[in-house]
Amino acid sequence: MLISSLLLITLAAPHGKFVQQIDGFLEPVHAIELPDGSFAVADRMADAVVLLDSDGNRIGLLEGEHAAPMHLSFVEGELVVDSVPTVYPTWSGVEMRTPGVGAKTDIGWIIPDRLGHAIHHFDLEGKWIGKWGVHAVLPHEGNGKLHYPDSVSLTRDGKRIIVCEGFEGRIQIFELGEGEPQAPPPITNIAHFGKHIDSHGDLIVIAEPELGDIYLFRTGLEVPIQLTRFGGEGDGPHQFNWVDGLWIGEGVVKAIGNESLKTFTFEHDPVSKMRAIPGMVKFQQSVSNQCFVGPLDKNKVMPSATDIEVANDGKTMWAVDRAAESVRLLSTADFEPLMTITGFVEPQGIAIEKNGSILVSDIGASHIKRFSPEGKLLLTFGEKGFDPHQMNKPAGITVLDNGTIVVVDWGNHRAQIYAQDGTWLATFGRGRFWTNKNDKK
Repeated sequence: MLISSLLLITLAAPHGKFVQQIDGFLEPVHAIELPDGSFAVADRMADAVVLLDSDGNRIGLLEGEHAAPMHLSFVEGELVVDSVPTVYPTWSGVEMRTPGVGAKTDIGWIIPDRLGHAIHHFDLEGKWIGKWGVHAVLPHEGNGKLHYPDSVSLTRDGKRIIVCEGFEGRIQIFELGEGEPQAPPPITNIAHFGKHIDSHGDLIVIAEPELGDIYLFRTGLEVPIQLTRFGGEGDGPHQFNWVDGLWIGEGVVKAIGNESLKTFTFEHDPVSKMRAIPGMVKFQQSVSNQCFVGPLDKNKVMPSATDIEVANDGKTMWAVDRAAESVRLLSTADFEPLMTITGFVEPQGIAIEKNGSILVSDIGASHIKRFSPEGKLLLTFGEKGFDPHQMNKPAGITVLDNGTIVVVDWGNHRAQIYAQDGTWLATFGRGRFWTNKNDKK
């Protein structure tokens, strides 16, 4: 639908004034206003199209099966649901990290920048008009602050914009206008961990998505302590625009990013009490290969998996198939499927314990499942929420030598530590931690 009344895009300083926030979704990726003033929201992870009244109250679901809906449109009196997002043009020479699903007017385009946490305005020829949006630095900070905006759409009168933020499980509505943008928040020492984690001996590596950093932590104390960080955002051989997989071994860290396999070496004294060792990690090489699109475990790359874990004997491996909402046991020799486990909302991370049991994190359900080597469910643990002992969208998972379980609490930008029986022990991030003995430190 072309909006002729949206003249504000021609203004020198386009801006959005916060109007409303609607929470309670699993992963809303696109939303539109319907002719009667109600809203339809494509909740990809919930496999549903949610219907809201004009005030944002949930009134039901669109009838029919909608597996992973991605894009909505209203055509000839019918709500059309697509399983793939509509492709929108992008323009060179514009500082936009990852364009999302945009909205077209009769005089221009409005495009969200997922990783830039901003909304960009263009004219029809692709001339950049301006951008607005304040990055939500604190976990789950909203009410006008943006965090990974996936899509935008205009209300039918062209005066408001609907922004979907799948990561936060919410949509925000802004009134379009002009004005000076809100000042960005000060830089804070807030945890912002990504999805990937691995461990070896007394060390843990975790990726940080915003800055392209990899953090090296030492375990053995009440909570892990940061020894150093390396990588950094950029296109250099040792840098990352995004980290897609991690593995740590004896004196070596390997990571996938920028379509390359990057290798780093380090020296570490497990007896040392030093809390930080600048320069302990040395970059070795970056090997480009277009097949490096999946996570890494030792020397195994599974392009279609969100995470993999190789069994102790090296003959089999478990792979997480997020799209199929399952995990599969495969032969490492020929990737022949041997077993499939289902029953997840959306699995993400996987790890194997010393006794062969399998741990799987479920982003959609916000808990961890343990299975026997034969695929029998043994235990479910983890409580959904934002408090120190709770988790939101757990992602990467690893098991330390003593059996302790460490999970990236991706939705809360931190990591959680659990005992073998699933009891919560501690939560840690950058510069803060909580334990089950002390409320906060």
